[in-house]
Amino acid sequence: MVYIVQEPVKRDPVSGDNVSMFDFRKVLDYGDPVVCLPTGRVSLSPAPTVATLRDKLRNFCDDDYLVPTGDPSAIAIACAIACDNNLGKMKMLKWDKESRRYIMLQIDIYPERRKK
Repeated sequence: MVYIVQEPVKRDPVSGDNVSMFDFRKVLDYGDPVVCLPTGRVSLSPAPTVATLRDKLRNFCDDDYLVPTGDPSAIAIACAIACDNNLGKMKMLKWDKESRRYIMLQIDIYPERRKK
């Protein structure tokens, strides 16, 4: 799965509708996308955000990816939960403007534990 933390939107000047700021079609190369949080402001009380992200990321594993978009506090919480659910490891898809593609980053917050 590809977990998109939050889908940022902007108002279309012609229609007035909210439309995605990013084209997420290229994440399909990595798996099925799941948007974790609804569009809009993240609550200043982190408890509801933590609860929602814990639920959405409950099965996060080595086969999954996180796309860090949306509110920075939500991204930080999602990264912490993804690593917590997967023994300190996660894969992130970072958009590269120059190559116009996602680059996969592997993150391991406990590499010294794995060397033993």
